[in-house]
Amino acid sequence: MATAGHAESGKSTLVHRLTGMPPVAGSAWTALPSGRMVELVDMPADSTITGLCPVSAVLFVVAADAGWLPQSGEHLAALQALAIRHGLLVITRSDLADPLPALRRARAELAGTSLAEAEPVIVSSLTGQGIDDLRQAVDRLADRMPPPDPDAVVRLWVDEATGTSVTGTLPAGTLHTGDELVVAPTGRRVKVESLEWLGRSTSEVPAAGRVAVSLGGGDRRRVRPGQALVSVGRWRFVSVIDVRLSTLDRSGMPARELVLHVGSAAVAARVRHLGPAVARLTLESALPLRIGDSGLLRDPARHRVIAGVTVLDILPPVLRTDAVVDRAVELSKRDITTDGLAELRRRGMVRKSDLVAMGCTVPRAPSVGDWLFDPDRFQKLRGALLAAVQDYAGTHPDDPAMPKPLAAQALGLPDRRLVEPLARASRGLGVRMLAGRLVIGPRDALETVCDALALDPFAAPERPRLNELGLTARRLDSAVARGILICLADGVYLRPEAVDLAAAALRDLPERFTVAEVRTVLRTSRRVAVPLLELLDVQGVTERLDTSQRRLKGWRE
Repeated sequence: MATAGHAESGKSTLVHRLTGMPPVAGSAWTALPSGRMVELVDMPADSTITGLCPVSAVLFVVAADAGWLPQSGEHLAALQALAIRHGLLVITRSDLADPLPALRRARAELAGTSLAEAEPVIVSSLTGQGIDDLRQAVDRLADRMPPPDPDAVVRLWVDEATGTSVTGTLPAGTLHTGDELVVAPTGRRVKVESLEWLGRSTSEVPAAGRVAVSLGGGDRRRVRPGQALVSVGRWRFVSVIDVRLSTLDRSGMPARELVLHVGSAAVAARVRHLGPAVARLTLESALPLRIGDSGLLRDPARHRVIAGVTVLDILPPVLRTDAVVDRAVELSKRDITTDGLAELRRRGMVRKSDLVAMGCTVPRAPSVGDWLFDPDRFQKLRGALLAAVQDYAGTHPDDPAMPKPLAAQALGLPDRRLVEPLARASRGLGVRMLAGRLVIGPRDALETVCDALALDPFAAPERPRLNELGLTARRLDSAVARGILICLADGVYLRPEAVDLAAAALRDLPERFTVAEVRTVLRTSRRVAVPLLELLDVQGVTERLDTSQRRLKGWRE
C-alpha cells in the first residue's frame, strides 16, 4: 500500500507510528492483527506519483488542522487516473483540530472518484488515538485486495538507484538471486547478485513489496530511476501505443505534449487524439508495457493530472489519415483482455512472441514458425495467394513464376519468409514453389527438367530432349538468370547445386585425376564433365596440372 496526500499532512509520522519504524528506502512494514505483513510505500511528496503507480491500494491522508490542500487534489486525480479503488481515508492530527470538517470536505472530494467507498479512520500520530482502529482497517482493506501473482513475469520499476544497487516496487512475479534480467529500455542483461526485502537479506522475494536488488554481470553501468528490470524474452519496449483516456482536466487535453507516468517512469508523450476517449501516444523513450497497463498523463508546467491512461495496443498499426475514424471506433469498443485468440482475430496474424509480450495467452491456431494465423484469415490468404500468382502469370507469360517479395507485398504479409510455407499450405489449390518463385497450373517443362536433375544431378538433358519439352533458348536463358539452372556450355544445363555436389564427390578421387575418372565418379558424360571441370578451375576448386590431369586445391588438407 502507498500513502498519498499533501506534503504537510503527517504521512511519514503516521507510517512511523503505525509500523514502529521510520520509512527506510521509501517504505516501512509491520504485522497486522491477522498476522499478515503489510508494507507501506511512503515517498517524498514530490515523488508520490512514482510511489503510487506500481501499487493497488492507498492510505489517503488529510490533516485535521490543515484540511484539503492543492496537493491533496493532485494526488486524488492521480489515484483516479490510475483507477486505484482500494483505500482508506485517514484524518490525522486529530489532537490539533476538530477532524470532522476535514473529514466532511475529504469525503466530498472523494465522492464520484475511484476512492468514493474508502473507509474513514480518524487518528492522532502524537497520542496514538485511533492507531489500533487503523490497524484493523488496514487488515480489512488487505482482505479486499486482489492477491499478487507470484508466477507472473517480472517487471520491477526502479525508483532509487546507487551504482548497481537499485530499489523498486515488485507488483507481481518472484525474484531470485541468480536471476538474469533485462534493463528496460536499454536491453542490456544483468544478474541478480543479492536481494533485500523487509530489511533482511533473502534469496527469494515474492510479490508484492519493495525490494532492494544488487546487480552483477560484465556491464557495470548504473541503472537509472525510471528504468525497469524485466524478465528475459517476455517484454517488448515500445514507444508508440494506443490508449484509452479517462479525462480529468479537459483544459489540458488540447495540449499535445504531456508527460506519461507509468511505474516509476516519466517520459514525454506526444498525444494524437483519434476520437472520443482514445488516443495514440508517441513516447520520447521506449517503455516495457502490456495491454491493460495503467498510467496517467500530467502537465508538469501546471502540476495537473490531465487524464488516466489504459493501454489498449502496444503494437499498433501504421495509421493512414483516412483510417483514423475506423481505428477510433474499433479501439473504443475494445475490451481489456488477455485472450490471445481475440487478439489474433483482431490482427489476422501475429507472432507468438508478440502475444507473450502483450501479456496474452497463446492460442491454438494455424502457425508458420513464430507466426500464428487466425483460421479464417489463413484461408483467405491461401485464396489471395492463388489469385496473385494467377494475375502475375497472366501479365508475365514469358516468365510466369512470381517472385516471393512481390507475393508478400500483394498479400500484405509482414515477412516475406511467410510466403513459402503459405505456398506449401496452398498446394491443394495448385500453387507451388519453383526455385524460390511461385507458379500455378500443371507442372511445366522446366519443372520436369529440374525434377530429373534432382534425381540425377549430372545427367544434363540433350538438345533433342530440350526441344521435345519445348524449352526454347529464351526460356532457358530466363531460368539461368533467375538462378533455377546454370549453363556450363552451349546446350548443357544443370541445377546450381551440382557444382558443390561435384566438388564434394571429387574428394573421393586420388590426388591427381583425369576427366575419365571424373566422368566415372559423377556418372556423367564427357559433354558435362569437361565444362564442369573448367568451371571448377575458374572458381579455384580444382587446378589443371597438364593436358590430362587435375587436382583439388588443398587436397586432403
